[in-house]
Amino acid sequence: MQRWVLLAGLLSVALSASARVISVPEECAAIQSAVDLAGSGDVVDVAPGIYDGNVVVLDKTDLLIRGRIDLGVAAGVPCWEAIERSPRRCVLTGSLAILSSRRVRVEGLTILAPGPCVLIKGTKECPSSDVTVRYCSLAPLAGSAVALGEHHQHVSVFCSSAHLSDPLDRMISPLGEVHRVDTLLTCARTYSATQEVDLASGAPAPVVVAVIDSGIDWSLPELTCRMWRNPFEVPGNRVDDDANGYVDDLFGWDFRDGDASSLSGTPIHWHGTAVASLVADALERNNPTGRPITVSIMDLRFLDSDGMFYTSDWGRLADAIDYAVGNGARIINLSLYATREPPGVVREAIERAAASDVLVVAIAGNGAGDIGPIANRADVLTVGATDAAGNVAAFSNTGASLDLVSLGVDVLTLLPGGPLASLSGTSFAAPRVAGIAALHLAQHPGLTVAELVDILRRAALDVGDPGCDTDSGWGLIE
Repeated sequence: MQRWVLLAGLLSVALSASARVISVPEECAAIQSAVDLAGSGDVVDVAPGIYDGNVVVLDKTDLLIRGRIDLGVAAGVPCWEAIERSPRRCVLTGSLAILSSRRVRVEGLTILAPGPCVLIKGTKECPSSDVTVRYCSLAPLAGSAVALGEHHQHVSVFCSSAHLSDPLDRMISPLGEVHRVDTLLTCARTYSATQEVDLASGAPAPVVVAVIDSGIDWSLPELTCRMWRNPFEVPGNRVDDDANGYVDDLFGWDFRDGDASSLSGTPIHWHGTAVASLVADALERNNPTGRPITVSIMDLRFLDSDGMFYTSDWGRLADAIDYAVGNGARIINLSLYATREPPGVVREAIERAAASDVLVVAIAGNGAGDIGPIANRADVLTVGATDAAGNVAAFSNTGASLDLVSLGVDVLTLLPGGPLASLSGTSFAAPRVAGIAALHLAQHPGLTVAELVDILRRAALDVGDPGCDTDSGWGLIE
């Protein structure tokens, strides 16, 4: 069972053909005036300039506030060039508060604020829900960039850059009892007064997480700066520059179609993009901004357009594992499930990964039964699922080989093309653990897999019987 709910309403603002466009400053001198005037489905279009004062979005539905900039990320254009092309031209010198509003999208603004740049909250009777902040540069003078109050649901934040005044500040801070299940966060550049975390510098990341799945929509700005880029490959020259046996493998390899990009050939299934976005979210959420840490994601497509694989595909899986190991991945995320024991070619590939000190993270599976054969191995880290309260999900498989559990019920994530979805399954618990493990490796690159697994186990919150148990392993990683 992998349940997912597409939050289609998040797209309706941008796609509505009947939307009224209110131009700032041509029709309204201030952003606040335009917001007050806007009705359901309208667009507040902000021209380049500097706009003073706070903006409050109160009791609005289906509203888009967008800076008048080019948001495109063209294939082959470095992400830092595309994202940084012009977003600082539309500047708000004040906070943006989104209160008791639904399906609000904010795009392409630079927000300079004394406190949080964006505040999102609602009431019990009217929560703020389905709020998206994308392609924005956020610069609070103090505290976090985004503050979440009570009664919010489904908040997605992607910033092209964030400037935090204190290295101990985090991108998102909760105000009151706020559950992490309701938010998704990625950022291309994070700066503090003393440190810089710059994913968009073009420099190779020291830790690579390989996602062997159904392919990743790396064109999404939320993910493009997180993608691994083969430092030895010249894209598009049809030459195997690094002599690794794969031509033009810039972000990884499509083992389903046998080419360099998941976005060419047969359509990708949504599963891989969802998994990759949760790796990115785990990195951003748990990254102590006082230390410059970079982790990148390698795209290795294995599943077909239906998110399936067959016994004839075992060789592809082995090749993908070998590619990850041979091209520098330190962690491999396998959100894959099989009912049959993998053949020797796969078992040997996993053994080669373990011998190379690469951590393989696998899923327990979703059948409310025994752990599947890929994860039922001593040389992989097996992850089950919990809900937001820390209860083991009813669907999560159990057994003696279970190592850890993490959030895997109603998880907010991205799908190809950019819409959000609420997902459930152990597939969406494993990438959280993979991302957190990658941060430990980035801080302490000399860790062995055994040492890394020991750190994760000791950090886990015991949510079941004392010690390691068959339902929750060593406990909850969150």
